[in-house]
Amino acid sequence: MTPSIRTPQQRDRRFARARRLTQVLLMGSGLMSALLVTYLAGAPKIVSSTPPTPTTTSTSSPAPTTTAPTARTDDSSSTQSDDGTSNSAPVTTTPTVAPATTTTSKAYAPPKTAPTTTTTTCSTTPSGVTTCY
Repeated sequence: MTPSIRTPQQRDRRFARARRLTQVLLMGSGLMSALLVTYLAGAPKIVSSTPPTPTTTSTSSPAPTTTAPTARTDDSSSTQSDDGTSNSAPVTTTPTVAPATTTTSKAYAPPKTAPTTTTTTCSTTPSGVTTCY
């Protein structure tokens, strides 16, 4: 028997189907690769088990402030001379210092996980063998 002879249209259809199948496989693998990369980029990162850094503490105090001497105008500390001018002693104030402030920053501590509990399931076969898992 001789093989059947294909017409050029039949041959073209077979090549078109093979091209389409190849394109679908190529596009599908490219899409799956893109999805895998996207998933892996958004996946949770592995946390190292190094201990957290110690807390840092900084203290700061403002610079002392002073005021210029001023003349008092109340009658208790001023004296009046014979010519009508007022003589008063200049008043100085002591510098005030604000209390030191302390800033403490805490290091990140990962949340504690709850202990996991598992249940034991036992089954017995008709021959009397008990298996627990």
